[in-house]
Amino acid sequence: MNTARKKLAIVASAPSPYRVHQHQRIARELGGEVELWSVFLHEHNWQPWTAPLPPEIRPVVFGKGESAVSRNRGLGWLRQWRKAGQVIRWLREHQVDAVITAGYNDLGLMRLIAWCKRTGTPNYIFGDSNIYGDRARGWRRRLKRRYVGWVVRSVSGLLPCGEYGRQYLEQYGGRGKPTFYMPHEPDYARIFAVTPEGRSATQAKFQLDADRRYFLFSGRLAAVKRIDTLIDAFARIAEERPEWDLLIIGGGPLEAELKARVPGPLQRRVVWTGFINDGDELARLYSCGDVFVLPSSYEPWAVVVCEAAAAGLPIVASRVVGAAGELCREGVNGRLFTPGDVTELADVLLDVSSSDERLAALSRGSLVVLDAWRRRGDPVQGVRLALAHAGLLPPPPPVVPDPPTPQSPRGVYLPNSG
Repeated sequence: MNTARKKLAIVASAPSPYRVHQHQRIARELGGEVELWSVFLHEHNWQPWTAPLPPEIRPVVFGKGESAVSRNRGLGWLRQWRKAGQVIRWLREHQVDAVITAGYNDLGLMRLIAWCKRTGTPNYIFGDSNIYGDRARGWRRRLKRRYVGWVVRSVSGLLPCGEYGRQYLEQYGGRGKPTFYMPHEPDYARIFAVTPEGRSATQAKFQLDADRRYFLFSGRLAAVKRIDTLIDAFARIAEERPEWDLLIIGGGPLEAELKARVPGPLQRRVVWTGFINDGDELARLYSCGDVFVLPSSYEPWAVVVCEAAAAGLPIVASRVVGAAGELCREGVNGRLFTPGDVTELADVLLDVSSSDERLAALSRGSLVVLDAWRRRGDPVQGVRLALAHAGLLPPPPPVVPDPPTPQSPRGVYLPNSG
């Protein structure tokens, strides 16, 4: 095998904190064997993240000043097609050895996939879709089956986030195709490093009472998140759980509507932080919660579930959340429920908050489940395995999580632990 560093380009729509962190890990951990290039088709993502792109990931931006949402507007499809031609010329000029294509849902990415197939360039497709979001019917279903089936046949291998994603791709010819997990993940070290002092400062900033307990939601305030379901379920159990409040982390278009949905007597028991752009502050906010709740009607993956597990929080999630398929084990560290079912969610919230002992056991369970997932679903290991499959790297050894997952909640904060 040629011992020169292999050139890997990851082509994605736009940067996000989780993608940048993932690329930093690849650059750091594979830097002796792989020269990573992070190719972005748009400068801005759908959320107003503002952190600069670190030079170590070798960012190359083809859509300066453009937002990822623009690809679906007007002649966006034509711009994407032309932009893919620019990317292909860049890949050829830089003699890239392998490509990871993040997604396949526009004509530009289709053109890139076809070029890799035609030139014999190893190309692994990353996708965060999961089987519970596959809702196309009729002619749309037939068209989707033809197109996604072509994608799956054309690429060298598949890089889903987890099991739900693998099942999704199996429906389109992925059964038997080389498949390696490459999930989005947070900066675990940042969450594990939260201190009691940092937690106290965050409680003071957001006026969180250290003697209260909090059901915590983190995400965009949009319809798909079904925060209305959480508010209604909380309203049903508020009298039975007088010591519990609701902590809503995030901003979005439904903020005013959701605030108005909270019954008057409960207004003081719901805390709204707005959008959080600071990753350290977000990590500290997780440490202020006691149970994490994600009631979405659909989530392809949901890194927030990984964040909550790292904070040692019990997980309550709807059954269609991709990351919950890996990180929520019934009775071990949380509960699953049917999306949109207020009665079921209310019953689940009562169950997980029934006692200190129950909370402590579920909290410990989240760290155990997370550690197992980090060994099974490490994204850098997924890249190693894909490049080994392409004959560009040797087979890797088993994963040892770094930093280590805490063995008990002493590294995070149980209710009222101070």
